[in-house]
Amino acid sequence: MSVMLNMLKYKEDLSMAERAVLDYLIENKAVLKDFNVEKIAEAAYTSPASVVRMCKKLGYKGFKDFKIDFILSNAKIEIPEDREYKDVILSKDQNYGKTVIQNNIRILEDTLKIHDPVALHNAAKMIMRARKVFIFGKGSSYLVCKDLEMKLRRVNKLAIAQGESHEQLVDASFLNQNDVVVFISNSGKTKEIISAALLAREKKAKIISIVKLGTSLLSELSDITLYTTSLEGEFRSAAMTSRISQFCVVDALFANCAYMDIDKSVKMLEATYQTFKKFKR
Repeated sequence: MSVMLNMLKYKEDLSMAERAVLDYLIENKAVLKDFNVEKIAEAAYTSPASVVRMCKKLGYKGFKDFKIDFILSNAKIEIPEDREYKDVILSKDQNYGKTVIQNNIRILEDTLKIHDPVALHNAAKMIMRARKVFIFGKGSSYLVCKDLEMKLRRVNKLAIAQGESHEQLVDASFLNQNDVVVFISNSGKTKEIISAALLAREKKAKIISIVKLGTSLLSELSDITLYTTSLEGEFRSAAMTSRISQFCVVDALFANCAYMDIDKSVKMLEATYQTFKKFKR
């Protein structure tokens, strides 16, 4: 059941202090993504215990689950109109090999149309100046995270890709304003990714998101958003065109990172090449 339905169903069961919290949040929807229990209690002139009790009376395990559901319920998710797309598996397309390549060509053309050199430059500058760089993604997006991790490490920028939710939350717990987290998500609304992004924001880390074109909660939580394109809908056989677009944006981001100090980057790439050559059998 959505947070809004819970509010209507259980509002009469709330105490005066708990209703004060609920009314405050309804009137100030945008503040929740930056607020913790203590700040909400202070703003609503009540106690942290009242905030937690309200969440539980509305059917949630605690404040964290309520916060995510509330933000998602109030986020304006705009999905761009998709062009006709043939999923080669679901449609049982007999010409599947050629169709896959044609779909990928289309998505590369679309990705080029939304290329934003300023955003890429600013994201690269943020990454190369960071104390620590984490790259978070789930499912097929995690493969793209690992690709960016490998590329950054080859120019001597230590980066860590995480695809498991608990590890993401552990790493996010120790972030500060000198760190950067790159979130890669096609939808921009995966619950586990949003949880980690909210924690990263709370820790004042800088957030870069690589997300499908359109409005999403993840992009709203980000300092810089790099947009991708996708032909697939929610029901799909596999991530194909979305993954191709993500890889392209990651490659463009890495090139920008390397050009922050191109002479040094070339030396680092030469060093890694010599290392591989030395131990190659």
